[in-house]
Amino acid sequence: MGQSSEILTVQFYGDQEQYVTPDLLHCEPLITRSRAHQFTIRPHRHHGLSQIFYLQRGSGEANLDGDTTTIKGPCIIVISEMCVHDFLWSEDVSGMVLSIASPLLERVEQAVQKEQPVIKSTLIMTVRREQTQLESILNLIQHEYSQPIISGRSEALGSLVQLLGIWLERNAVHRHYLGNHQDRKSEYLNRFTDLINRDFAQHRKVESYAEELGITAPYLNSLCQKLIQRSALQLIHDRLLLEAKRHLIYTVTSINEIAYELGFNDPAYFNRFFKRLAQLTPKQFRSQNVNNR
Repeated sequence: MGQSSEILTVQFYGDQEQYVTPDLLHCEPLITRSRAHQFTIRPHRHHGLSQIFYLQRGSGEANLDGDTTTIKGPCIIVISEMCVHDFLWSEDVSGMVLSIASPLLERVEQAVQKEQPVIKSTLIMTVRREQTQLESILNLIQHEYSQPIISGRSEALGSLVQLLGIWLERNAVHRHYLGNHQDRKSEYLNRFTDLINRDFAQHRKVESYAEELGITAPYLNSLCQKLIQRSALQLIHDRLLLEAKRHLIYTVTSINEIAYELGFNDPAYFNRFFKRLAQLTPKQFRSQNVNNR
């Protein structure tokens, strides 16, 4: 592996765009992306999300923050935000991959009442006694995820991810790897993300966040650019846009009310802000998503 600055930081491996879906969750069969990349996933990391790999059958080699482990199904691999990882899979792998965005991870943190829950860690754990229960939870997540956007879908997915988080807390005693090798810059970025998730509706300035982190605003901006090729202000705006999209898709709240809920004093400014980032007005975005259901 090269230096951390040379590691590709992506949302989803093989995708160039940086985005988080309004679901705060992505679910796909393990074989899908593995086969598309000839079963070799090169070193990369993710900002703003953790991943859970359920290796139901097959085997592989996992390299997590420089530690290489041979793995065999059934097992769970949890990969925390900004953990550098790569895989070499056997061609008979089967299972599922969940990518869970940080706002949803924070709900799990609250549900398990633990500051550093297993679902936000990096580990590999065998799955034996509770395999049927785990697969039931994952199948429910996959089923709900595959449904069209209907009433209660977002809440159901959130609840199921919380249930998965609880399952991990109860069963993680069987883990055989637990990594915590993040460099200082990645730690600052993760803490910055946590603060944005907490305070995005307050429209805090970059300088305010930097002061709370104990660093300067130029340094915070520099590390954001270096690690994920986004400015600190863009990350703040990205989080506001994500929440606006979620309100527009999953609620019937008026656009003016959404603007006020998200801390905008002027709905007209909210409309301009949304259109500049999404290339659609809030009304157009809502209409487009309703028509595509």
